[in-house]
Amino acid sequence: MPKPLLFLVIGLLVKVLGLPNGAPPRTCFDLTPRHENTSPQSSYPPYQVLPAAGQGRVRLILGSPEGLAYQGFMILARDIDTGEYVGEFINLPESAKIVECTQGVKNGVTHTNKNQKHNLEFDWEAPVNYEGTIIFNSTFAQDYYTYWIGVESPKVTVDKRSITVSTSSTPITPFRTTTPPYYSPTASYAPKDEDPFYTGCHTTKNCFGAPADCIKTKDCIAAVAVIVQGDEYHFEMQARKGAKFVAVGLSDDKNMGEDSVVECTNENGEIALHTSWNSGKRNTRYRLSEGAVELESATIKNDMIYCKFRRDKRTSIQGHTYDLVNTPYHLLVAAGTDLRPNGVEFHDLIYLGTSTSKKLSDVGEWTAASDLLIRLHGALMLASWIGTASIGMLLARYYRQTWVNSQLCGKDHWFVFFPKWHRFFMVFTWSMTIAAFVIIFVELGTWSSETIHASVGLTTTILCFIQPFMAAMRPHPGAPRRVLFNWAHWFVGNVAKICALIALFFAVRLNKAKLPDWVDWILTAFVIFHVLTHLILTFLGCASDRQASQRVNSFPMKDMHSRGSMVHPDARRDAPHSGMRKFIFGVYFVVIVVFAAVLIVITVLAPIEETWATFTNTISNY
Repeated sequence: MPKPLLFLVIGLLVKVLGLPNGAPPRTCFDLTPRHENTSPQSSYPPYQVLPAAGQGRVRLILGSPEGLAYQGFMILARDIDTGEYVGEFINLPESAKIVECTQGVKNGVTHTNKNQKHNLEFDWEAPVNYEGTIIFNSTFAQDYYTYWIGVESPKVTVDKRSITVSTSSTPITPFRTTTPPYYSPTASYAPKDEDPFYTGCHTTKNCFGAPADCIKTKDCIAAVAVIVQGDEYHFEMQARKGAKFVAVGLSDDKNMGEDSVVECTNENGEIALHTSWNSGKRNTRYRLSEGAVELESATIKNDMIYCKFRRDKRTSIQGHTYDLVNTPYHLLVAAGTDLRPNGVEFHDLIYLGTSTSKKLSDVGEWTAASDLLIRLHGALMLASWIGTASIGMLLARYYRQTWVNSQLCGKDHWFVFFPKWHRFFMVFTWSMTIAAFVIIFVELGTWSSETIHASVGLTTTILCFIQPFMAAMRPHPGAPRRVLFNWAHWFVGNVAKICALIALFFAVRLNKAKLPDWVDWILTAFVIFHVLTHLILTFLGCASDRQASQRVNSFPMKDMHSRGSMVHPDARRDAPHSGMRKFIFGVYFVVIVVFAAVLIVITVLAPIEETWATFTNTISNY
């Protein structure tokens, strides 16, 4: 064979084989494969090194959360302060071998062939008296031309054979040209204000947090991440704002109920791991089989709690089998500020479910479930009890002897205006309240009395529901029980109104509502305006009674004859100060409409601060 042809064949074989028997010791210098005419990838690596602490040793798994195979690799351990090689590797599989970066010391590992590899496992053993922090530096070669340098593990702290793995992965960065030996100083991992929890989200691990879209902005109140390593499923959870617990649920739908839950709780400064079961809206501790869920690491720092745990790929609870490999699930994430003796209290910090279900190994973005029905529920309740109910009840209370003198289609305005418009506003209130109740029932899928808002709101709905039926059964004018009916109808209506306002105030505190705290001031301003209007009209009624020597206008329960003529002989004309009452009604109507409209807009567009910021940014960019 001619020499040029021989050299060509040899060159091609070198490129094809690409050191199939592993990296030579000189590769320890900078972890760079000696592949001709190639360069390392600058994209985010699809591989990772995951350590798990044991007694005096670390179990390592080299794999891809996306299930990608690799042909070659090299890994070594270095002290993050000195850059020196530390420890030795043991218990290697057949497809891996030792590399002596330092003669006679088993301080590196590489591949023995170029077969496809998934999730190789072996051990690293710490020196007997070593104290310090290490990082496993590695290179992964997907094929001859595609490889990543500088894939780093989480930090591992060793204190004389006692080993602790960092609570979160160190960011994985492409190789940076440095003078040997190759290692990454701690300061270069990430900016101090960047939370490493979010590293790899949507690329190497599944992440979901609350409020919606907080993974992108890296400011979740509570978040969960799922890392799949072969047949092992690891979960990370964290919550801030003084959370006492953070929990993740596996659900068949986006709502709470019939879910398997794992909770990390802050119990007197120590993180504990518990498993529980959601039955409807109630959460009850339930112990899984031994070893099915194991806490791997945990941290309490400032106002944040963090934990990482492993869960078996197949578990059974309450007759339900959870197969993490083959079955898609919704994720539910929740956090709260209080615990009970044998469980967790209501998730008063945050709660959110994913919009769709998917397999936990399918890495990608997980979107939050729509809260459209919650927004619609809030808008209808505000329109009912801030808007129509306020106007309708004001008419009934103060305007029975107004617009009496004017005619419409041959009839006094009072007989046209008062009964029909009062009935119109109250029927509208009834219809919107019942619709809002049905909507929230559909959203939750069950009855709820877990919060003061839910309990008082249910009371409001019940009282509102019975009002028209009470009106239909009212006795005829002049009947002995007519006065009793009048007071009962008045009492039920006013109690419903008060309960509705209480429910609205407590709705501001619900994390699902996403309402800013300053909405309380808008509601307070409404209550003050509403009460002042009633006081002014009451004083006008008293003045009207004294001037006309009657009490028809100021006393709301005054009965009427069936033909429409009032008991008092002066009732066939407008009571004194009717002009002032008409003016007050006009002002009241406009202000109430403004209050209702503002609150509805805030509710529908919640969180309003983010919506406004997005709007202003769009305008400024335009």
